Amino acid sequence: MRVLIVDDYPGLIELYDLALRARGFEVVGAATAGEAMTLAATEPFDAVVLDVELPDGSGPELVDRMRAIPSLSAAKFVGMSSYQPQEIGKRFDAFLPKPFHPKRLATLLRKLGNRSIAA
Repeated sequence: MRVLIVDDYPGLIELYDLALRARGFEVVGAATAGEAMTLAATEPFDAVVLDVELPDGSGPELVDRMRAIPSLSAAKFVGMSSYQPQEIGKRFDAFLPKPFHPKRLATLLRKLGNRSIAA
């Protein structure tokens, strides 16, 4: 499973990268909404995990823009934040409140991936 991690804190991208790669995922990181959009427009991803608040945009708005990209039509979107705004449930396929253990993210991504395979 190919995963795009979007978070403005490089240490978290590195942590999730290490944990997910150890569990067989391929991971690409982005620190801004702009960088994430560039990657999403040029590379395929099975899942996108993104912070709700980014320095150059909101996570929910970014999800709306990314869902319009044909190569991401089947991708699963996971939001993460230290708080849960109301619009989270409407835009993301899943949500993880920060802080969370990277193993929890891997488990969630596997469940989301199996759901799309079964559908």
